[in-house]
Amino acid sequence: MDSELKEILKGIKGFRDFYPEDFAEINKILNIMHDVSTKFGFEEYEGPSLEYAKLIEYKSGQDLYEEVYSLEDREQRRLVLRPEQTPTLARLIANQHQRYPKPMRWYSIPRIFRDETPQRGRVKEHFQFNADIIGVDHVGADAEIIALTTQVIKRAGLKKDEFVCTINSRELVQNYLNHLGVENVPDVIRAIDSREKHVQSYIKQDLINKKIPKETAEELSMIVRTVWMQDPKLERFSSILQKDSNIAPYVESLQEIAENEIKKSFKKLGLTDLQSDQLYAFSNIRGSPETFAKQMQNEIELDEATQESLDKMNELAIHLKMFGVIDTCIYDASIARGLDYYTGIVFEFYDTTGSVVRAIAGGGRYDQLVENFGGGKIPCTGIGLGETVLYSILKEQGKLEKYKHPAMVYVAPMAEDVISIAAEIVSTLRENFTTLFNPFGWNRKKQLQDAVIRNIPYIVIVGKRDLENKNVTLKNLETREELIVPISDLTKELKKRIS
Repeated sequence: MDSELKEILKGIKGFRDFYPEDFAEINKILNIMHDVSTKFGFEEYEGPSLEYAKLIEYKSGQDLYEEVYSLEDREQRRLVLRPEQTPTLARLIANQHQRYPKPMRWYSIPRIFRDETPQRGRVKEHFQFNADIIGVDHVGADAEIIALTTQVIKRAGLKKDEFVCTINSRELVQNYLNHLGVENVPDVIRAIDSREKHVQSYIKQDLINKKIPKETAEELSMIVRTVWMQDPKLERFSSILQKDSNIAPYVESLQEIAENEIKKSFKKLGLTDLQSDQLYAFSNIRGSPETFAKQMQNEIELDEATQESLDKMNELAIHLKMFGVIDTCIYDASIARGLDYYTGIVFEFYDTTGSVVRAIAGGGRYDQLVENFGGGKIPCTGIGLGETVLYSILKEQGKLEKYKHPAMVYVAPMAEDVISIAAEIVSTLRENFTTLFNPFGWNRKKQLQDAVIRNIPYIVIVGKRDLENKNVTLKNLETREELIVPISDLTKELKKRIS
């Protein structure tokens, strides 16, 4: 085999092959997303994998557009494989929202494509759960999206102390920046949202300067970023950093590094020293909704507009408590969400096990996106949850169930001349049970081995002698128990054993 063919057979890096046992794990997560959404009364929709490039370029920001897969079709139209679902949803709403009563509760689980560097929890193609509430401007809708996402994560296998929902208000940040007299607000918001990246970049370069190989420096700096994001005060996970002699020295100075690098990024955008100091203090406020509000009131100078935004967050806390999810929520003034279309409450879900640096899910309110498409003023809020991060956490924590073959029953004809009768039995059983049937003239030993290898719990042996009395043999392959059963009672007997 030549080297080119070997490379082709590996597949494209960042795109995954799903063998049955792999897809069963992913599919369990997807099925939970479907089930929870329908229980909340959400309706499923879908859109195309291809969109016009301008839809993404103009509505999701240049940073995201640089990560898309772009192409031209025969008509020389600039197209992209969808890097997210929200612009598609906004286009659908702008076109036909009049048909539906408000609020609309819609969800979708499309495949999403981004030309990113593959990392743990990050690939170039993934399934992404999207849930949105459209047509109502009320924090109760934001709280419901957070409650829905919380339920998905819990049902997938994480306990309430193994993840956290961090919440902020884009409006709060923007009003505070206006109060400070900051001019280039969108760029500064992106700088706030990239706090951890600035720290990671500094540590990576510092390690490289110490002659640490680039790949190792990338991996180690990512570990520091992971720990700092999930434990800003290093109260729980500092031991993770202490284990490696290359990054242990950063433990004592991490807060100083963070402050210097973050303020440096502010100053590059033209902020004065005073503005940088004030914004850094603002972005460091984090805690329970009650603690967050008190710190904002006591430590930050708030004008009327910023206070009104804080009042909305206090109202949100009431609804989070009503939905029973406030114990898994933290307010964090550094959460800004980098995409330009967010306008109000924003939120991100992270694991607290130290497993993966990337957010499990992220979303927020985008009240102007549909209006920008000419669809009228239609408030919206929603979430995006890629399965890759959640899957990685569940895998590391050993929370994924061992793969089971979908068939519960194996029907084994013992001779060529009973295959047709066995096929009739199979047709009847398939009305109630997943049933595997190999009408290939195999002998008893081969069929028993096949059923055992596939870990199918029950085998129905169809032999000439039993058929003379209209019976078959039902065998439990785990306990080895055998039972002669009339064909007419076979379904009833299996129902007793298979829940």
